[in-house]
Amino acid sequence: MKVFARLDLSLADTAIAMYDAKYANHVWRPVTAIRLGDTHYNPRIVGDLNWTPLLTTAPDPSYPSAHGALSQAAATTLAGFYGARHHLAVTSKGIPRTFAGFQDAATEAWLSRIWSGQHTSLDNRAGQQLGTHVADFVAGHL
Repeated sequence: MKVFARLDLSLADTAIAMYDAKYANHVWRPVTAIRLGDTHYNPRIVGDLNWTPLLTTAPDPSYPSAHGALSQAAATTLAGFYGARHHLAVTSKGIPRTFAGFQDAATEAWLSRIWSGQHTSLDNRAGQQLGTHVADFVAGHL
């Protein structure tokens, strides 16, 4: 039961902190930055009004990445219980995926957000740091 309590609390607190940060910073999503790049501060940037990400863009600010924050909080919490190199397998839409550890799964989750055009590496690094800090705090207090 302790693993579920720690995981749930880490994810809930990470979500709260992540949304607070999103609306404190108001960082553009890549679709906005790429399309309107030549309208904001740097005259050397050329915008591309026709650029479209692979997935529909979420309506909230980009920084920090929710996938980065939440997957990192989960990976940090679960590694604390089961070890960093705990092998796991998941199936999504009939496609099996295997990972050598929780961090590998978390990394794939946030990298998918760059590949799909939803985030930048800055968003993901901030999300990872946030998720790690919250999970470590919860582990130290629960």
